[in-house]
Amino acid sequence: MTEDTGAELQLEARQAPLAQVLNRIATQTGVRINYSVLPEGLVTATCVGSTVKQVLECLLAHKADLIFRYPSQAAKTVSPKQPAEVWVLGAKFDVNQTNSETCISTGFQQQATQKLVDVKMDSAQTEPEPDETNELVEMAKSENPAERAEAIGRLMAAGRKDDASVKEALETALSDKDARVRVQAIFSLSQREGAGAAAALREAIHDTDEGVRLTAVDRAGDDVALLQQALTDEAESVRELAAMRLKSISKPNDFR
Repeated sequence: MTEDTGAELQLEARQAPLAQVLNRIATQTGVRINYSVLPEGLVTATCVGSTVKQVLECLLAHKADLIFRYPSQAAKTVSPKQPAEVWVLGAKFDVNQTNSETCISTGFQQQATQKLVDVKMDSAQTEPEPDETNELVEMAKSENPAERAEAIGRLMAAGRKDDASVKEALETALSDKDARVRVQAIFSLSQREGAGAAAALREAIHDTDEGVRLTAVDRAGDDVALLQQALTDEAESVRELAAMRLKSISKPNDFR
């Protein structure tokens, strides 16, 4: 963090886990950053900007939808340009150019549901990943909520396809007492089950946690009924995301 106009925030990451980078940004700026499932792999990027929004857009190379909540009256110690809270949603795994006006990125590597993607478009042979299904299913029963959340998130990609124990673990996690676990469960179940997760999403839209409801809207696809219901949500971020999703799937004359 500097006093240079237009470059108050300067980030340099070298082969670091994305979660670690996001947590460091949150710690340094005081802006709370929420996320569901992050791609595995390491990020290398140099980002410069005056706001957290600019830095995050650079870091993520426009591969995720970002929802920002700004305080109605900023505290004296917080710049009014900075959001109070951010949600990182809907990671996209195609390869895009970064914003050269706000950052210089030297690469962003992510391992999603299929494979490690290198922004330099280099290809490399990798050994098959070991089957961790049984280990992760057991980890999902941990007393530690952070471990449960990690297990549920990893089961999305690492769990055996059409394995009943994986589906059971994800469905159980939908009612976990920790909101982080519920968020991971919604994301992982919708990714694995597709339309089969519709009932779970419709239930999640009534969750007491804003992050869970945001994730349900983010994963709703073309479920117009769910999205319209979310338009009346008490949280502005949920209403805004629902309106955005409806607009993207509706004809101009159909959306109001």
